Amino acid sequence: MRKHTRNKKQKHPEGTAEQKILVIISIALLVLIVFSASFFLVLFDKSFYDKEFEKYGQYDELGVQGVRNTVDYLINYLTSENRDADSQERLSIFLPEERSHLEDVHRLISWVKFVAIGSFLIVPLFIFRLSRLQGFKDNLRRMLIYSGISSLAVLLIVFLLSLNFPAFFEGFHRVLFPQGNYSFPEHYLLIKLFPEAFFNDYAKKIFFHVIIISLILLFLGSSSALSFRNPRRH
Repeated sequence: MRKHTRNKKQKHPEGTAEQKILVIISIALLVLIVFSASFFLVLFDKSFYDKEFEKYGQYDELGVQGVRNTVDYLINYLTSENRDADSQERLSIFLPEERSHLEDVHRLISWVKFVAIGSFLIVPLFIFRLSRLQGFKDNLRRMLIYSGISSLAVLLIVFLLSLNFPAFFEGFHRVLFPQGNYSFPEHYLLIKLFPEAFFNDYAKKIFFHVIIISLILLFLGSSSALSFRNPRRH
């Protein structure tokens, strides 16, 4: 009996360490999923573009159908596998320096897509592994709650940094596009379509989705469905 007890005591710390590692990594991956999902929800939201282009006058200046077609071409290109903007005939309306920047944006979105898909694939594997260990239900609840809290914490930091949006926007571009090919004259088509105010609204929309998804995670983690309790013994 003593040997059997010792073996259990030796295995328990290893299992606990593994659980903690899996939970912590899963929380980080879920935060990445929350932000990448929020980004793509806005990217593919055509009603958002309609409101923005009506608000800032792109429809009046460039025509409704022309703007819609151009945005559709851009979204299809930015989410496609082909990064060469010069080979896209429908993007020939943009100048060479604009197409060069679009290629950099394509690379960035490809990385976001890669991270999102990778996280979506890894998290279920971690959850499956946790389900084979003790305390799975409590670990799942912690994962959901802390991923929601962490997402809101990251969002708060980004929000505070973006209060001075022009400076935030410039710093964002300097970090992600160090080669500096992101600044164009006002008469360039990219600037006419997507002025700085457009991206300010885009960021606010992302913030909104992050808050909603984070609250859903918090609700799922704290709901009665995951509030597992051992039945009382009479």
